[in-house]
Amino acid sequence: MAFLGTPKAEEPAGSNYSNCKEAVVKSTGSGENVYLLSCAFNQDQSCFVCGTTAGFRVYTLSPIHEVRRREHAAEFENRSVSLVAMLYKTNIFAMVTASHDATAGGLHKVQIWDEHKGKFVGELRSRSEVKGVTLRRDIIVMVCEYAIYVYTCDELKVILHLTTNANARGLCVLAAASDPWILCCPGQSTGAVRVQVGRGDQATHVFQAHKSALAAAALTASGSLVATASQQGTVVKVFQTSDGQQLYRLRRSTRPAAISCLSFRSDDCFLAVASSSSTVHVFKLCNSSAAAAPTLARGESLDSHDALPAGLKTDEDSSAAFWGGAIQKVTQVTTRAAAETVSDVVKGLSLQYFNDLRSFAQFRLPDFSDRRELAVDVRSSQQAHVVGPQVAFHETEPMLFVLHYDGVLYECSFKLDWDASLGTQDCGLICGTTWFATRPEFKIQGPVATIPGGAQEGDPEADEWQVL
Repeated sequence: MAFLGTPKAEEPAGSNYSNCKEAVVKSTGSGENVYLLSCAFNQDQSCFVCGTTAGFRVYTLSPIHEVRRREHAAEFENRSVSLVAMLYKTNIFAMVTASHDATAGGLHKVQIWDEHKGKFVGELRSRSEVKGVTLRRDIIVMVCEYAIYVYTCDELKVILHLTTNANARGLCVLAAASDPWILCCPGQSTGAVRVQVGRGDQATHVFQAHKSALAAAALTASGSLVATASQQGTVVKVFQTSDGQQLYRLRRSTRPAAISCLSFRSDDCFLAVASSSSTVHVFKLCNSSAAAAPTLARGESLDSHDALPAGLKTDEDSSAAFWGGAIQKVTQVTTRAAAETVSDVVKGLSLQYFNDLRSFAQFRLPDFSDRRELAVDVRSSQQAHVVGPQVAFHETEPMLFVLHYDGVLYECSFKLDWDASLGTQDCGLICGTTWFATRPEFKIQGPVATIPGGAQEGDPEADEWQVL
């Protein structure tokens, strides 16, 4: 079975569009414009899948090319794919679809799509709207706003029901290679993390990660480390899943932002943080940089959201701007009050702010205006689940892939031997490739890929894909 058809039309790699989606003229070919609803990398970060207002598309990363598109087919007629997750490089996808007719519903179930058979082969139903779905080879997890259901992959039988705090973003992560399986999700109290190890309760525990609600999380493949961020988005923390001990406290910025993705590299030595801001941060994790600051009692921390005191917020990672703001504030009060203010600020910052680990590298997204608005936004104006970029590391090289909702995949590099005493290094842009455009006939250039079933036996391209 061919996994990629002949392209209808091609667009030069790296091309950009100057008009926003509302101004794009509708095409004539296969119908109206197609918009992005969700996107996610697979378990080993070798591929990614996106849900659209007409179906779904599958891409490989290195090199980037589209290998499958299911849109405007009979099974997806008048339906959009709100959420979708893929299982490694296999023919199995879990998705949440919605009818274009709002009265038909559809957001209360997860459907299992078999690409080899070209049809849905299973269904998981819920009384509440499904907010997220994730899977590995042995289990499928359906996430609702206040509950999480774990099913077996073979029989689609529910084996666990977990109650969570409000979880509108459908936050839940699985360790790709752990045995038994490890799951991390919000606990029942605000800012808490539940670590679920298999079906039993013996190794399962809950710990407090943040004071505000969780916004993002990531697990290493082995499940030994979990990274979390709160809705404030200024600080990212890394914990041991075995006992909830905090190992790292990472300072992304002093400005709040919506964290859209956390991603570990395969060797667990680097963590990428993407957000609604124009900068993607890469942190280097090693024993020498583990958090050593003492735990602060209530009232001693900078504030309840890990940010700077009111009136001292600064531009992103700008210590000069910070001290300039502090001095300006001091000049507005009496000498005695100024001394007390500086003393309090330095005391608080010396405990946490200056001990927070700064980013090892950063990548500033190009084509942002002064207002941080993009000329192109391919997201749907309704029910899009994309709040910011998605990031993934190259398997072997010091490279980062930034999947953005402007329709461009940015590839950038950083130096492993960078001297951190010189400050944060700027990642070098390798290339930017347009992978998504709203025109329904758009398709990225790339080689034809196949999966077992239609390819010739022994074809190396075919062997990369597995039929389950």
